[in-house]
Amino acid sequence: MDPWELVNGWVEYYLKNKDKYMDHPNLKAVAVLKMKGLFIDHFRKSKNLTSTTTEERGEREFEDERINLEQSLQLSERAKKTLSVINNMGEKCKEILMLAADDVDYKTMAEIIKTPMGTVMSRLANCRKELKGLV
Repeated sequence: MDPWELVNGWVEYYLKNKDKYMDHPNLKAVAVLKMKGLFIDHFRKSKNLTSTTTEERGEREFEDERINLEQSLQLSERAKKTLSVINNMGEKCKEILMLAADDVDYKTMAEIIKTPMGTVMSRLANCRKELKGLV
């Protein structure tokens, strides 16, 4: 939209509503806001936004739900596989992985399972390698 069209639109608006804005203390601010509104209106019209019927929206929402359901099922299968791998691991690995999943730091893990921090770090690294290899 040409800037002169915005100014012209403001002048037309002002002339139609002259009585309303005659004593306004900040006419420049009103003009800027009105021109901004005119620009937004023009932009929206130029986008050729088409309205969708309720039926079309319903179909689109159904498609979105179906895609989300399929993704959830895939994630669910992956989660099942991961859990089965974890269940086949030793108790020490399970304990370390569960603590790591809860974002517990190495020092706190060492205190909880009563082992040195270096042992915790190496055990966690080995468990992660095992998990990567089996999943």
